[in-house]
Amino acid sequence: MNKKPEMRSGLDRLRHSIIYEGVFLFLTVLILKDILNQPVAHIGSFGIIMSLMAMIWNFFYNCAFDHVLIFFKHPLYPRGFKLRVCHSVSFEVGFMLASVPFTMIWMRFSFIQALTMDIVFTMAALTYTLIFNYAYDVIFPVPPAVPD
Repeated sequence: MNKKPEMRSGLDRLRHSIIYEGVFLFLTVLILKDILNQPVAHIGSFGIIMSLMAMIWNFFYNCAFDHVLIFFKHPLYPRGFKLRVCHSVSFEVGFMLASVPFTMIWMRFSFIQALTMDIVFTMAALTYTLIFNYAYDVIFPVPPAVPD
C-alpha cells in the first residue's frame, strides 16, 4: 500500500501566506517609515502591493517547490535547516526579479538604490522567513500521510 506525499492543503497555504504577509507588513511599515523618512501611507501602500505580489509568488512557488521534491523522491517533511535555507533563498531570488523593478517605479529609486534596498530587505526577509516557517511548522504541523 502506497502513501500519498504529505502536502499542505490549498487552504493551509492561504493561511500561511496571510499570516506571514500580515506580520511582515506590520513590521516593515513600522521600520521603513523612519529609515526612509516616508509617510506611513506611501510605505504602507508600497508594502501592501509588495505583499500581494509576494503572496501570489509564495503560493505558486511553494506548490512548485513541493512538486520538485516529490519528483526527486525527497520527503516533504520534516524540512531540515539546509532545505529551509535553500527554500528561503530560492524564493527570495525569484521574488527579486519582480520586486526590484517595482521598487524603482514606486519609490522613484535608481536601479542601484532599488537593488541595494532589495538586498538589505531580502536579508531581513530571509531571517524572518526561516523563523516564521519553522514556527509555522510547529504551530500548524502537516497532517500524517493518508494511505491510497
